[in-house]
Amino acid sequence: MLSLVDAKPKPTWETVLGADVAEPGSRGAIKLGEYVEQAWQLASPDAGPVLLHDAAVLARYRAMERLYALADAARGGAGDAWLLCPMEDLGMLPKLDGAVVRVGDNEWIALPDAWVVNAHRSAATA
Repeated sequence: MLSLVDAKPKPTWETVLGADVAEPGSRGAIKLGEYVEQAWQLASPDAGPVLLHDAAVLARYRAMERLYALADAARGGAGDAWLLCPMEDLGMLPKLDGAVVRVGDNEWIALPDAWVVNAHRSAATA
């Protein structure tokens, strides 16, 4: 979505982020929906690996079925699809804006803080 916005002088990314908290049905919310639809057209696993991040908007706009369709296509061999989903509790299933993400037992992995800060590649030895 960012690349769609960056390709035009308006709206700015800040305007798009503001539209995410706009009143449902407002011009900003409607325009955001149009950008989301365009982004989904580009987010096809057969176009190459797909990495989704900042994807809580899918839950807020009741578009989780789009995510599941993308995952099903990837499972069917259409290509790779990855979802980066920040979590507070690594023992719980992944969630986007409070909505549980449907995943199989071997389809998700929790990345601990040590991995995120690259401690596994540190020159220091224990």
